Amino acid sequence: MTLLANEMFPLETGGMLLGYRGRNGEEVITNIIGPGPKAKHGRFSFLPDGDYQQTKLERIFLDTNGQVTYLGDWHTHPRGKNHPSYLDKRTLARIAREPKSGTDTPLMAILGNGAPVWELGVARFNSESGALFKSYKIDHPRLTVF
Repeated sequence: MTLLANEMFPLETGGMLLGYRGRNGEEVITNIIGPGPKAKHGRFSFLPDGDYQQTKLERIFLDTNGQVTYLGDWHTHPRGKNHPSYLDKRTLARIAREPKSGTDTPLMAILGNGAPVWELGVARFNSESGALFKSYKIDHPRLTVF
């Protein structure tokens, strides 16, 4: 995500989060899908290439026999906060209500500030309380292989 974010800075970018829910109920992100070649990147907005993302999602879903699926979305707020905006919260609620999404507790990861230090915020939709939010600072991205 940080590589794509730095590449597009100072414009917004984003994509999908794919993975599975572990035995403890927590999400494990295994794949990040980027914005796609027809995505629209603006200073304060981002519109993904939906056809590109859907094709990638379907391929990974089939390749993993349905083990890896859609968990949510990610995007950047260049020179902005890593907190979900009002529109981000509405988007999370819309995803949660959409049966085709396959999740009623979607994640939204937001990279704020940026280039080179990004701060990661992650919101999870909860039907009782709306979006629950946690913030993390990323100055040395780390990859854990399971």
